[in-house]
Amino acid sequence: MRRILLAIGLLAALNGASVHSETMASSVESAQDQPSVAIITGEVQDPRSRKITFHYESPSALENSEQRVALDSLDRFAFELPVVRGTLVSGYFEDWQPRWKWVQWLDAFFSDPNSLTLFVEPGDSLHVVVKEGFFGRSYSFSGSNADNSRFTSKWIPQSRPLRLEYKGLEVEDFKSQMEQWRRDQFESLAAGREQYALSSGCIDYVTAYVNYEWANRMMSYPMNYRFANGRENRDITSEYHDFLQEFPLVDEKAIGVAQYRWFLERTLGWEEDHDHDDNPKLSKMYDLSGLELSAETQAQLDSLYEKDGRQPVLSKMVALSAFGVAASAQAQVDSLYEKDGRWLKLSEQYDLSAFGVAASAQAQLDSLYEKSERSLKIYPLLSEEEKSPRADTTDGALVFYIPRGVRLDSLAKEPPKLSAKIDLSSLGLSEAAQAQLDSMYEHRQPLKLSAKIDLSDLGLSEAAQAQLDSIYAGKRQWFGPTRYDLAKEKLEGRVLYWFLAGELINRFKRGGSRGFAATQRKWEEFQQINPHSEYNEAVQAVLDIALKLQPGQPAPEFTLPDLDDQPVSLSQFKGQVVLLDFWASWCVPCIDDLPYLRQVKEKTADWSVVFLNISLDADDAAWREAIDKHEIKGVHVRADGWNAEVAKTYQVSGIPSYYLVDSQGLIVEDHGLRGNTDATVAAIEKSL
Repeated sequence: MRRILLAIGLLAALNGASVHSETMASSVESAQDQPSVAIITGEVQDPRSRKITFHYESPSALENSEQRVALDSLDRFAFELPVVRGTLVSGYFEDWQPRWKWVQWLDAFFSDPNSLTLFVEPGDSLHVVVKEGFFGRSYSFSGSNADNSRFTSKWIPQSRPLRLEYKGLEVEDFKSQMEQWRRDQFESLAAGREQYALSSGCIDYVTAYVNYEWANRMMSYPMNYRFANGRENRDITSEYHDFLQEFPLVDEKAIGVAQYRWFLERTLGWEEDHDHDDNPKLSKMYDLSGLELSAETQAQLDSLYEKDGRQPVLSKMVALSAFGVAASAQAQVDSLYEKDGRWLKLSEQYDLSAFGVAASAQAQLDSLYEKSERSLKIYPLLSEEEKSPRADTTDGALVFYIPRGVRLDSLAKEPPKLSAKIDLSSLGLSEAAQAQLDSMYEHRQPLKLSAKIDLSDLGLSEAAQAQLDSIYAGKRQWFGPTRYDLAKEKLEGRVLYWFLAGELINRFKRGGSRGFAATQRKWEEFQQINPHSEYNEAVQAVLDIALKLQPGQPAPEFTLPDLDDQPVSLSQFKGQVVLLDFWASWCVPCIDDLPYLRQVKEKTADWSVVFLNISLDADDAAWREAIDKHEIKGVHVRADGWNAEVAKTYQVSGIPSYYLVDSQGLIVEDHGLRGNTDATVAAIEKSL
């Protein structure tokens, strides 16, 4: 009681309040009546930083939350934390500077000098004393369940997963190292249980942390090996993933442990890839739910598409009758096209010599490509040593490895003319007519679905057919055997709704405007089945922000310092098109995008366009150095990391991230600008 009384008094004092014993007693009773609150107070002796940011899982366990506190004149802090379960809290000292520059590397070697780890549960009142020392900080804890923080503050820095070198790291060596890591962690937990009075909630948290971190590393090994070695690991057998049987997918006690969500995402994602269909049905590629088709009609539509819609006959794509070709001859040409012209060989699509494939071996790759039903895997090469793309067929699968900074479309060939694909001599066309036919084929427009297949037998109204054509003309959506759908099959109870809510939040944040309507339909369905109001509230909060970032909405205003430390505001560019580019010096994909952005800048050089580069670098010097090193043109401003207000306002959860703003200050596009120079230039021109 005395500790809680002191905590309430400190909270009030920090807020400038006058606290009497009756008021404090009332506040204590109020705090005790709120099992979803923990009180954290502290003092820092001889502080070298006066601001601390505390990160923790939100009560819904769907997003990371933070609280920023500043030390008062007596070097104290206090705040309340909303918690509904045992929660790990990480505090980071802002603008920390070592007492002596020459020992900074020692601080970093022995521990993270900027971090403080706590563990609190509902109803806890925890007090921490921070002492600055020659080689970093030391911490002492008191209050309810203080032993939990005594243990986790020591254990977390020591539990960091191994930093493995995957180059040449074979399966058994990897598994042996990871098993040893897991044993070490559980030995630390066992020793902690003997030394400290750990709560069951803390023990459950640490157990889940270790198990799911281990499982995540196991899941990631095949990909990490491939990236490091430039090939698949042939020693990974089908039995490799048997370790998944050790962990039930549904583990309600692990909700709130970040490693558990990552485990579910990786496991369901692996199952999604494992069951991937290279030729999915029409109903799996597009969201047809708005048409309200019966199961029978949808199956009929899928069948028609498989038969005639995936690759239409030539006579539907080009008006052969305009060349005087009789119906019987058209059928003959369609047959030739079906046999030799419908599918491009691999060597017709890409310059295989650029992949190191000799001319004599290209026919072999074409044959493998055909036998695999035109299946091609494309992986990035992360090694700085490999500068050239290469093809790999070691495991019987065809794989392209592309080095950093090289785009696949730069290795593509111009598609062959129709007359080079099939023999048109039987049509008796003149050279001029044949050239015209080649031109019509090259510039053919995508067919409507209703032009590819006969929809009359489906009993659809004209309006429904038009809607179906419109859906087909749009982008493929994220429907199909996705993590969301697999979760509905494999998860249950609170874990199911918690996971689905997280997927919706991710989609609203990262899916961009193109998939927004589809995500909203999933959201409407979710509200009908979810019994947990806190998950609805969490999704709705993210949706409210996402709605403000849709095309046609005013781009949110912000002001940030430029290279001369002068304020730059978005509104000062009204009347010009603005491309917002969120990036950072340490972001490899951002740097890889620079050649593409240079092309866009060159093609729009004479237009009224502003390229506003918003860096999320916390390091000012690194930001300036990257701009000079890579000769990045445009207006440069810097926001201080992921937690900067502008990053939150624009829901930047990954970079590079782009927003196109028109001359009226309205959002045109988001997220969809990467990798297509012509489309970006066209969007800019339309926005002028």
